[in-house]
This record gives sequence, C-alpha cells and structure tokens, in this order.
Amino acid sequence: MYKNILFDIGNVLIKLEQERAFKKLAKYMNPLTAMLIWAKKDEFMKDIQREQNLLETGKMTIQQFFSRLKGKIGLKMNFEQFEDAWCSMFSINEDVVRFANELSNSYKIFLLSNTNETHINHLYKEFPVFDFISGTALSHELGYLKPAPEFFNKALEKLNIKAEESIFIDDSEVNVKAASEAGITAFQFTSLEKLKTDLPFII
Repeated sequence: MYKNILFDIGNVLIKLEQERAFKKLAKYMNPLTAMLIWAKKDEFMKDIQREQNLLETGKMTIQQFFSRLKGKIGLKMNFEQFEDAWCSMFSINEDVVRFANELSNSYKIFLLSNTNETHINHLYKEFPVFDFISGTALSHELGYLKPAPEFFNKALEKLNIKAEESIFIDDSEVNVKAASEAGITAFQFTSLEKLKTDLPFII
C-alpha cells in the first residue's frame, strides 16, 4: 500500500528557464563574453558542472560558487545581484503543484531533488504553496546527487519512509531508473496528463 509520493522539483513542480538567469548575468559581463557563452550554452554548463556539483552536495558554499563563477566569466556584480539573477530561472508549474496538493489529502508528499540551499530557500519564500510538503531530502543535505544509489538510500532514511510504500516522480529517465533499482515505484514526468494516467493504476 502506497503512503508517500516523492516529487522532483525542477521541470516537475517548478519550471526551469536558465536562459532568463543567464540574460540577467549577461548584463554584468563583457558583451563579447556574453555572446560567446550564449552561443555555446551547453559547453558553458559543462564547464561549471564540477562547481555546481560541489554546491549541490553541500561541499561548496554559494559564496564560493559565486567567487569561482565570477572569476571564470568576469562578472562585475555583487553577491546580492548574483543571488537575484541565479534564482530568477524559476517559475511555478501551477497545474502540477495543484495536483500534488490534491494528492496531499491522501498521501504524504515529499521533495527529492538535486538543489542547493539558496535555491530551495528562494522557492519556499516565493512559492508558499509548498506548505503541503511533509518533508525534503535534498542533495545538499544528503551529500549525494541523483542518480547515485546513496542519494535514495539516505533520502529514505532521512524521511523515515519505506521504498515499497513510496512513489517517485522525476523528469529524468536516469533518475527514475535509479529510484526503481532502490525499490521505489517510479514514473518519468513528461506532462500532467501522462502523470494522471500513470498514477490511477497504483493509487
């Protein structure tokens, strides 16, 4: 019997628009640098992946992340301006959040996500609709990123829930597979319509 529904955050409950954050950052860098990065966005994201992983596993502070990013691309901004830009990528996926809220009437709803303290604090501040959440297991708290098996093991332990009583919803096929291997029933999120067709078979 299922008691818990575990939601990823990005591209499920929250829409990610990294372009919006980059456009804000671009105002504080050399125009030519901004153009080059924009033309090779994927390469840029790969270039800062190591720092982002350290940030999202709690091994680097947001101030250290900002300092390294500032050095890499020549940002001329203060930390407060950076926080504002870095958090501007989020907008709420209202229909999915409404559905999750409805589910909370019958199930405990938890957040399982790769994220950092600054981003999650911003989301709670800007989107108080998350009041229905029973708890979180986040990468910066656990010290591991999805899809590592340790992430799911530690998440279950932190939340004090059982894998066989839980359903996990994530937009990443790799993460869904890893959750399944941890004994959690898992579905890949592609749309609210598909999610609604997936869940009735097991709820």
